[in-house]
Amino acid sequence: MSKLTLRAKSSEGEPYNVDFIVDNGRLSVYCNCKAGIFGQLCKHKTELIGGDESRLFDLSENDKMAQVTAMMAKVPEVQSLAARIAQSEKLIRREQAKIKTLKKQFGALLHEGIPIVENTQ
Repeated sequence: MSKLTLRAKSSEGEPYNVDFIVDNGRLSVYCNCKAGIFGQLCKHKTELIGGDESRLFDLSENDKMAQVTAMMAKVPEVQSLAARIAQSEKLIRREQAKIKTLKKQFGALLHEGIPIVENTQ
């Protein structure tokens, strides 16, 4: 078994530990943030898995970050799932932008007044 720990920035100021454990040819990733404690995917895991060095609490750990990046290259399923999540999030952002525009248009119409169409039958 091998274990590599990176410290990730948190909104509270104190770092969270993100553990990358390889045991019997399987990768497990744990974070001690609130979501991570319950086994959920958190931004700390996601961003470090994706190689985002800006998430590191201490930039002197960038050598460990390089090890994580090399490790992730050996786990194609992680790359595939991360890409699918990123694509879905992109679609959601695009649709949210459409909703925002439609709501703005609708609000403006309601404020200006919408013509009433009388039934001619």
